[in-house]
Order: sequence, then structure tokens, then C-alpha cells
Amino acid sequence: MNNNIRTLVLNSTFRPLSVINPKRCISLLMRDKVTSLVDSSIKFHSEKDSFPIPKVVVLKYYVKAPYARRIALNKDNIFIRDNYICQYCSSSAESIDHIVPKSRGGEHEWKNIVACCKTCNLKKADKLLHETHLTLLKNPRLPSDNFWIKAILSSSPDPAWKKYLMTA
Repeated sequence: MNNNIRTLVLNSTFRPLSVINPKRCISLLMRDKVTSLVDSSIKFHSEKDSFPIPKVVVLKYYVKAPYARRIALNKDNIFIRDNYICQYCSSSAESIDHIVPKSRGGEHEWKNIVACCKTCNLKKADKLLHETHLTLLKNPRLPSDNFWIKAILSSSPDPAWKKYLMTA
């Protein structure tokens, strides 16, 4: 079975809920819990049947997501949150910066890290903001609950998903 294909799962309200692998998708289809909205060209073959693996499915019932997703604090997600823009000068971001440097007791957390260009990163070095001429364009924050959708959109998702992700 092709593990490169993924299926976007929509709640019964058509809001994006998650992304699943083909095995999970087939399980949901066989138990009649989802309806396929967009099929792929890849077929699943069983002993007696053959059907396309869906690219997008919608649940036949509403699911209340019980908890907020934990968002990984990493360089890629910092860039996505900050739109790949240096938070000091608005140029293209190439690195990340701890606002309060770790060497000065700064924490490795969402509110203390921003995307920045190499020039600003070198200017700031291990100084505090008030020790430099740099100012933040906006205060960094923990991304919103549906940040995973923004992350998917930035990673070249299946074109069939875009119209469903844009409404989230």
C-alpha cells in the first residue's frame, strides 16, 4: 500500500479535523463512518473488491475535538508563524532568535523566539533588545489551535485539499 498518500478528514460540518494514512482511511470507509468527497487514482484491492483511496473524506457524524493540538516548537513552525519575515526588519527570515538570549536566562518557548534575518541576528547577538537599536514588529505568541492547517498549506498539500483548508 502506498504510504505517501494521505487523506484529509473533515468533520460533518466540513471543517478540517485531521490527516490520516491509507490504512486508517480504509478502516473508516469499511465501517461506513466517512463519505469520500475526492478520490485519488490509487486503488485499494481486496480479494473481492477494488476502490480508490480517497484524498478527502467527510465524517457522517459530528466529532467534538476533545483537546487542542500541541504544536511542535521548531524552526519550521516559527517561520510559518512569522510568515518567513524577520521580526526586526521585515526582510526575508533565514534564522531564529531568542529575544531574551538563552545565555541571559531566556527560555526556549514560543513567546521568546522569532524568525529573523542573518544581519539582525548578528547585530543582536546575545544582547537584550533594549541594548540594541532593534525593535519587534509584533510580539511573538503561541500559534492558534488551527495552526496545523497553516502548516499543511505551507508544505505543498494535495491540491484537492486547498478548498477545504481555506475555509478553516
